[in-house]
Amino acid sequence: MSPYPLVVFGDDWGRHVSSMQHLLRHLFASHPTIWVNGIGHRVPALSDARRAWKKVREISRPRTGVAANSIQHAASNGDRSMDAAVPTSAPRSVVHPMVVPLHHWSGVERLNAWSLTRAIRGALAGAGLGRPVVITGTPPSVAVLGKLDEIATIYFCMDDWAHLPTVSPHMLLPLERRLLAGADAVVATARTLTQLKVPANGRMHYLPQGVNFEHFSTRRAVPPDIVHLPRPWIGFAGGIGPALDLDVIHALAAEFPRGSIILVGPEQEGLGDIRAPNIHRLGARPYDVLPAYVQAFDVGIIPYLRNSWTESVDPLKLLEYLAAGIPVITTDLPEVRKYSTSVRIADGVPAFVAHARDVMVDEQPGGRSIRQAVAAANTWQARAAEFQGIMDDVVQAKLSSRGATA
Repeated sequence: MSPYPLVVFGDDWGRHVSSMQHLLRHLFASHPTIWVNGIGHRVPALSDARRAWKKVREISRPRTGVAANSIQHAASNGDRSMDAAVPTSAPRSVVHPMVVPLHHWSGVERLNAWSLTRAIRGALAGAGLGRPVVITGTPPSVAVLGKLDEIATIYFCMDDWAHLPTVSPHMLLPLERRLLAGADAVVATARTLTQLKVPANGRMHYLPQGVNFEHFSTRRAVPPDIVHLPRPWIGFAGGIGPALDLDVIHALAAEFPRGSIILVGPEQEGLGDIRAPNIHRLGARPYDVLPAYVQAFDVGIIPYLRNSWTESVDPLKLLEYLAAGIPVITTDLPEVRKYSTSVRIADGVPAFVAHARDVMVDEQPGGRSIRQAVAAANTWQARAAEFQGIMDDVVQAKLSSRGATA
């Protein structure tokens, strides 16, 4: 099948290294890609003013060429550290969308669709690209579908928008219903999502999270900002927000008063009170140095609350912990059970604390190598090959239904 370009509606390229970025960068060499930065998942509030101003500055920044600028943008945000083995680690072009995130207002939606369509068509033409396949992880993109002469549309679904705490469900869910009605396939990262987000045509695929194995397994020096902390080091690397079970974190801090609870990641809205003398909130760290923190942990924890959102979450950090070779303790969630022979699964706060005590005295011989072998079998490169097969099947079916040939 001949290569075809991609138009991807994702999050902001390079700002946070997300699952879509990990996955799709493996396809850039064979599929020149127009990447559309985030178009908004919640009704704006006053607290969004700072980020909105940053976006305005990005949009208004002078550009010397679509392709050259996009690669420069990606590199400046640390993208090249993701995997040096990937031949092309940046999209052909990055579109900074000029949209108003009030997608549930029909007039605004029409204006956004016009602006996005114009920008994307311009990027495709400027790069000399033909009809694309659209891959979208965002329901508001439905306003553009059918306007790009696209071959097919794939909805890459990673969350249940009805319960994600940082979005506006009343705005997103009607848009998602339209997307499910029109998408040619859905690829979901959790089994629960494969039941909740079935498209009208029934073409649903399960593709769990992967891992940038080399990035997390290659040994690094202990970061200087934690080397002085008392051990054991019980660590979490990820978004510090409302998904965390603070009772678990405080119980671990109480159980190991002479140890250190190390939290690495950006702090999100809705985070409750989290404090103790031995809890160390380091804030966000660049992706290229994150493995040094993870490898230093004596145990990596995933202390998520069990709720309607986390029931549909496949934690990206689980495989990153395993690639680093460290023991893992996680809340009992549906998507972590597939790794039950490699991680410790805790049902409740007492069980979490008990597992932590056991880990400190009961490390199995060769445990590091066993854990890393599990991660090595679940790389983003392998996931990308699966996604490529799904995408080719979708394209072939779509072309065949039109009486065309690939």
